[in-house]
Amino acid sequence: MIGQLLDRRYRIIKVTDSSEVGKTYLAADTHRPGYPQCTVREMRLPGTSSQTPELVKVIFQRNAEIIEKLGKHDKIPELLAYFEENQSLYLIEEFIAGSPLSQELIPGEPWDEDQVIGLLSEILEILVFIHEKGFIHRRIQPDRAIRRESDGKFVLVDFSLDKEINPELANCHLLSPTSPNSVKRQEAKKQNLAAQELYVPIEQLSGNPGYNSDIYALGTIAQLAVTGLSPNELSALKNNNNEIPWRNRATCSTALADIIDRMVRPDCEERYQEAAEVLADLKQIAVKLEVEPPPATIITHAMSQPRRHSQSKLLLLPATAVALILTALIIYFWQSQSPARSKEWLARGATKAQQGDTTGAIADYTQAIALNASDAETYYKRANARYDMGATEQAIQDYTQAIKVNPSHTKALYNRGMARLDSGDKRGAVEDFTQVVRLNPSDGEAYSQRGLAYYDLGDYRAAIEDYTQAIRLSPNDATAYSNRGLARSAAGDKTGAMADFTQALQISPKQAGVYYSRGRSRFNLADYQGAMEDYTKAIELQPDLADAYTNRCSAYLNLATYDKAIADCTEGIRLDPKDEAAYNNRCVAYLNLKQFQKASEDCSLTIGLNGNNSKAYSNRGLARWASGDKQGAVEDFTQAIRLNPSDAVAYSNRGTIYSELKNYPLAVEDFAHSLRLNPNNASAFYSRGLVRRQLKDRTGAIEDFQKAATLFLEQGRAEGFQKAQAQINDPK
Repeated sequence: MIGQLLDRRYRIIKVTDSSEVGKTYLAADTHRPGYPQCTVREMRLPGTSSQTPELVKVIFQRNAEIIEKLGKHDKIPELLAYFEENQSLYLIEEFIAGSPLSQELIPGEPWDEDQVIGLLSEILEILVFIHEKGFIHRRIQPDRAIRRESDGKFVLVDFSLDKEINPELANCHLLSPTSPNSVKRQEAKKQNLAAQELYVPIEQLSGNPGYNSDIYALGTIAQLAVTGLSPNELSALKNNNNEIPWRNRATCSTALADIIDRMVRPDCEERYQEAAEVLADLKQIAVKLEVEPPPATIITHAMSQPRRHSQSKLLLLPATAVALILTALIIYFWQSQSPARSKEWLARGATKAQQGDTTGAIADYTQAIALNASDAETYYKRANARYDMGATEQAIQDYTQAIKVNPSHTKALYNRGMARLDSGDKRGAVEDFTQVVRLNPSDGEAYSQRGLAYYDLGDYRAAIEDYTQAIRLSPNDATAYSNRGLARSAAGDKTGAMADFTQALQISPKQAGVYYSRGRSRFNLADYQGAMEDYTKAIELQPDLADAYTNRCSAYLNLATYDKAIADCTEGIRLDPKDEAAYNNRCVAYLNLKQFQKASEDCSLTIGLNGNNSKAYSNRGLARWASGDKQGAVEDFTQAIRLNPSDAVAYSNRGTIYSELKNYPLAVEDFAHSLRLNPNNASAFYSRGLVRRQLKDRTGAIEDFQKAATLFLEQGRAEGFQKAQAQINDPK
């Protein structure tokens, strides 16, 4: 299958998983720019008949439709296509770049409790979504939770395809029967069976999985995390009642242990029934941790000797009683006057705040609080004054006091959310804005600010939902449209982002930043002319916007207008002398104009600003190569590969230089690396064919030229196809 083209589009790169049902592959989509990677999941059809069983087709289509719905969630791979070919059924899914949870569960290294709670909460939120759609994952294991490279969030992959929750599937056997003579195969299975079944509850083993079967699997993962045991070690603890005595090995609180225990109870009736229940209990733990402990009780020690009643002390009693009464009267009078005097200080502080005397205002508010510590408004106003002075943490403390006195103080909650945003506490900000919209569901600003917090947390789906609410409440809010556009762009919806930016500009047409953002969306959609026009408008409105010049330079590069690209990058550098992208883009423009010395200088400046910029090394390598400095070019491509071992182009370019230097073994090795990373690189096949011909490997050379010809033809590169055909027909 390696190298095969499925559906005349998906080029298989390698096998990533295999089972009796089929295989999972990493593939490249040859119909999209840059040949982005995707996941191909194969399901082999039963039997040898050329006819596809109708029931299996229906089941597969139904599963595909469900997985397509699930893929709308930000933390589930998107379904790209599904089809039948060569007696197999195929699902094409979004490839999630990242590392599996199994790499983080290191035996002997238990996780901290907050890490475990974070993991459980993330996965449970996904389970709530998929269970609401009527689907059970059924295969939750550590290697099927991928920590996404782009934002560090967990993504659930590899949903079960071979069975379905509908009863009719019980009679449809998609697994091929195992031969009784397959002794080695059975032995291999036995070695891993215990570890594999660790995540599978009894009801699922007997063919009756429920939604809480997924909860069981996740609870088992939590056991691994809090104990630091390996799957085999944890499985070995299982007793005859299918229970695992694990708590004495755990490093977590009793509260968390109780939750995990309920997640993994063998009897599904005693287990949590819904993922939302588990989430609610986890939140209770967090609430308990946040509650301040009560003041320590002061205990007075009993006197060792009973008090002796003397005459002199008895005579003093009436005088003491009078003194106590007088003291009580004074305190009563003082307290009765305190609220009034507190209001005076509050009014004075408010006046000073209006006059710009923030320090004086804070002093007056402090006096007011000393006289009356139960007035939420005074804490709120002092918090505002401290916030204006930049004392964010002190402001948060005052907002918190105001909220303690008056839990429904929406202004204090809103402002504390803003202060928490500024201090970097995005989660705390989300909590505050959530409380505001609960108290006042028509507060569009609270939705907008919570959307901003979600955006900063990388939860773009939640951010989009909040901005949508803000727009519903205020249809002419250009900022909400613009921010939703940014969230949609970050989530990969460039078309939706562009629509939002356009709407924002219709409402408020003089926003340079919005033109700039729409330009970026257009650039990502390969509309370089439109991007250039938007960047131009942004520059007209804000002539000192350095990024707009640098990005318009990129648009001009793609439009092959190199002189204008150089002018824009030069202006970007003038405005921001440390803009490495501007130097690198100008280097590319000089390369295209064959001004190799200038190109090399600009790439060197890029490297000076960022020594880890692999593209700058590759581009300087091209400039040195074109200038005749082949050894310097080899050094640059080598450094580019060291910084980015997945750079197929750098391997291919270095291979070509080795070929020119007649170092054919190294050339063949580099072309092999390039093709391993990008099997659709027709030029690399062609170049390796030339090298193999020099090494008198005619069979290998012809094979490479044939692959090159096929790829050139598929990619519509007629000239390359003709060159490859000429080499095939060359008798040498």
